[in-house]
Amino acid sequence: MKKLLFVVIDGGADTPNKDINFKTAFEKANIPNIDFLARNGLNGVVKVLPIPPESDEAVLSLLGYDVFKVYTGRGPLESIGGGVPFKDGDLALRCNFATVKDDNILNVRAGGISTKEAKELETAINQYVSLTGAEYEFKATAGYRGALVIKSKEKLSPKISNTHPTYKLHFFDITWSRDGTIKSIPLSEALHEPILKLQKCVPIENSKDAMFSARLVNEFIEKSRIVLETHPINKKRIEEGKPPANIILVRDAGTKLPKVSRINDEYGLRWASFVDMPVERGISQVVGMDIIPIPPLTDDARRDMTIRVLTLLKNINFYDAFYVHLKGPDAYSHMRDIEGKVKSIETIDEYFFRPLLKNIDLTNTIIVVTCDHTTSTEKGIHTDDPVPITIFGSGLPPDNIPHFTEKACASGTLGKIVGKNLMNYIVKLVKK
Repeated sequence: MKKLLFVVIDGGADTPNKDINFKTAFEKANIPNIDFLARNGLNGVVKVLPIPPESDEAVLSLLGYDVFKVYTGRGPLESIGGGVPFKDGDLALRCNFATVKDDNILNVRAGGISTKEAKELETAINQYVSLTGAEYEFKATAGYRGALVIKSKEKLSPKISNTHPTYKLHFFDITWSRDGTIKSIPLSEALHEPILKLQKCVPIENSKDAMFSARLVNEFIEKSRIVLETHPINKKRIEEGKPPANIILVRDAGTKLPKVSRINDEYGLRWASFVDMPVERGISQVVGMDIIPIPPLTDDARRDMTIRVLTLLKNINFYDAFYVHLKGPDAYSHMRDIEGKVKSIETIDEYFFRPLLKNIDLTNTIIVVTCDHTTSTEKGIHTDDPVPITIFGSGLPPDNIPHFTEKACASGTLGKIVGKNLMNYIVKLVKK
């Protein structure tokens, strides 16, 4: 049986951008190592989901799970991945530190606040904010990101709106029963032209539980804003000309973790993951992967990629399969910085893939390279466009696609693959 390296380049896929002559970042980037894999492998595109997926929805699909059957919201995954205790029945939400003036949201990521600064704000919030009829734990997880878990003796509901203005929460009804109950799944839609005004959290359904939950969320936001507005960290940021982190935006509530099969049992492989963000750590925990610890990301992408590939190589003999999630390109996409995205992809190619290919047994390894979603640098949001994929391995007849790009891979042997069907196909190749 061969080793499996399943590498996801976060938000690497793109739509043509007019600023680089209507090319995508992959088409503009110099990526000889990823191109080597494409040239000597099987290629195609993956329709990850029939909607523009968020990262957690996309990763679950790529790992072979049916999102429309198992998904329960991002909040719980962010919470457990961020180290916040959560049990079914609690209310968990993904949070952003943001900048607000009056009711106008000026920056949904607080101008790139550091994790160190955010941790000081976390301490103050947990110390000074209390809720009526409930307890909570708030944690700053990575940079501007955070997670909130609310606990109460009263029943809590996930059917509440986001206050983050760029994501709208929809509940899709998927099954009906004769007693009139409906099973729904919550999926976020990224808005292309959001109204950047401060919004109240409101119940999506007319129930006591939803009204109570929305009230608690609003109470937390209002009370934490008072703490944030007067905190020395924000006073210092204002003095330095930086946006203050003076409001918390929430989205993607959930009250239970997804019930999924353990990935080791599902595929008969022992899996480990290399991931940076809380949501991917949460998914790794839920599906039963071992999480290999890696240092937090820094401003030095070359160093970060080198550390990640060296850590992977040190652990290569201890597991059958590795899920590797590489950050970088997606952030530039959201900033609409196509040149930054191109450079990020080139850094991944040179400092992750080049040493990887030089130091592993290519005759005994299946390497899969793909993306979790397309993130348009022109629109600054995720889209539902298919993402490129290449599957490299000794014994697989190459289809001679010259470059790893959206357009080139689409003409490969694999054609278009549905996201949830991908992993079964890959595992069959591994076990050949």
